[in-house]
Amino acid sequence: MVFVININTRTDNMKKEVNKEVNKEYIVNGKVLNEQKIEEIIEIVKIYHRLDLDEVVKTICVIMRWNSYVRTKKEAAVENLLILLSEKELIKLPKKLVKKDGNWNKTRKKREKDIIPMTGKTAPKEECSGTIDSFYPAGLEMVNSPEKEALWNEYVERYHELKYGRPFGDRIKYLIVIGGKKPQYAGCMLFSASSWALEERDKWIGWTKEDKEIRLRFIVNNTRFLIFPWIKIKNLASFALARAVERVRLDWQKEFRYAPVLLETFVDGAKYTGASYKAANWIYMGETKGRGRQDQYNKYLSSPKHIYMYPLVKDFRDYLTGKKSDGDMIW
Repeated sequence: MVFVININTRTDNMKKEVNKEVNKEYIVNGKVLNEQKIEEIIEIVKIYHRLDLDEVVKTICVIMRWNSYVRTKKEAAVENLLILLSEKELIKLPKKLVKKDGNWNKTRKKREKDIIPMTGKTAPKEECSGTIDSFYPAGLEMVNSPEKEALWNEYVERYHELKYGRPFGDRIKYLIVIGGKKPQYAGCMLFSASSWALEERDKWIGWTKEDKEIRLRFIVNNTRFLIFPWIKIKNLASFALARAVERVRLDWQKEFRYAPVLLETFVDGAKYTGASYKAANWIYMGETKGRGRQDQYNKYLSSPKHIYMYPLVKDFRDYLTGKKSDGDMIW
């Protein structure tokens, strides 16, 4: 995945501070970083302030195209640069480090695989069937508390075939809510970072590799979509997709201060027809090449998936190719 940054958002004060320090060469693994590179790194830390230090380091490596640094000792050089920038008060480190006896000692532990315990909160319930008309009011509830986050994670880990995983970068989670005689949660949705390697999409947009590197964040992927097994409500899936399309841009803008212009998703054609996406007016684009979502080098093979896209604005191509900026968007 290549995250992107909006260099136009850098403040004059930031530029002045960087200019003060640029005469002292910043070096990462033998690479001398110029003023622009330092400014970009500062902006990345600012944009992805919600990530922990490990994730910020990996994000910087991907954005700066230092792919060979990821999962190697070279990551430490990037981390040392962040410590230096923090000492110069150019950034605020996303994870606390403690300096002791002249040395930096990390207080964090190595990340272990997420273990999500199963509780009675997500146990199967009685079958709920009918048509969506019988279960109004219905809609989406944004996950915005630790309690809802834990519940969402548990539901997805328990009932989605791909399990929870760990979404990377900016993301928004929703719980699908239905009313009727017994209001309850009926499913889960996740929107997160888009795919780097998607040839059919890139041809359809008509952007260059440079465009994609700069503006990929304006495409968001519907990474998880789950209707609980006991929910048998006709048209609920397409209803939930329609509600998501109506609100995801505004929610994204409020959370992350920029707004996506295009949605994408992948459907395993061997298992699913994609009927709910079609009913919600998503556009079928063809099949993936059987590569992983973030694969730039043909290393990570997976089964081909059907690609669906949904433009959130009519002139989405203008934003993705740079003819318009996100500052031109009218709300």
